[in-house]
Amino acid sequence: MHRMFGSAKAPSNRRRNERHRVGFYVDQLVGDETHRCFTRDLSAVGMYMERLASPIGRSSAVVQLEIKLPSLGESIWAAGEVVYDQIDTLFHGSAVHFTHIARTHQRWLREWLRESYRSERFADAHPLAAGKPAVIVHRPGNALLCA
Repeated sequence: MHRMFGSAKAPSNRRRNERHRVGFYVDQLVGDETHRCFTRDLSAVGMYMERLASPIGRSSAVVQLEIKLPSLGESIWAAGEVVYDQIDTLFHGSAVHFTHIARTHQRWLREWLRESYRSERFADAHPLAAGKPAVIVHRPGNALLCA
């Protein structure tokens, strides 16, 4: 089963692939229910997503994901194992390690990540990039629920 981290020590960073900051919605399928989640970061082997905190009837750490990458036009389907959950007052965050993904979908994901990294690198080097407004998300309190 997955681990739940409270206000105790945060999980160690054991990532082998660099995650790219992103911001788009994915669908997490748990049983017969679809949960709309917001992806904060993504790599070729996993992702971190958040949704509004509410009960979720997950009986195992395995979830199905439909990832609609911006500008791709096709959905990528993957199964993944929830590595950890973090719940605060407003959001339920989950880190997922992909365990099953079709080769074609894996290739599309890698190509999309590579292209978005190039575009991001170009945008950061642009002279007007320094004037981009920052977006700050405030999460009141750090009360975490532990099961």
